Amino acid sequence: MKKIIIYGFITLILIFIISSCTSENEDGKWDDNIKLSQKTVTLNSNENSITITTESTYWWLNGISLNNDIIDLTSVDKLSKNFVIINPDFQVERKEDGKKIIITLNQNNTNSERILVIGMQNGDYFDGIKIIQAK
Repeated sequence: MKKIIIYGFITLILIFIISSCTSENEDGKWDDNIKLSQKTVTLNSNENSITITTESTYWWLNGISLNNDIIDLTSVDKLSKNFVIINPDFQVERKEDGKKIIITLNQNNTNSERILVIGMQNGDYFDGIKIIQAK
């Protein structure tokens, strides 16, 4: 009888420990820790420049795509607080200790809109900027 009480007590303690370790947030569901000033921007077809700010400096560049074509970033230090990416259609610059992103799109002379997506990450939080440039 004494063993049953001890095993029951140990079982209750284990159940309590396991239940206290669980959280209401699912794994990978982080709160916004980049805090972009804008996530989606629509621009006209002229050459345009926009500045977007972040509250965090700990994010890094995850990738860039233009019209679903992934841009090669192998020569870019994606963790740097200051970088410039120059492409024939756009330029992306991160500066001022990583809190300012300046995006410039050249004039859109195509017959379709252009969509530039800049992916960002901070820990397990993923975010990004989507810029739609009119035709």
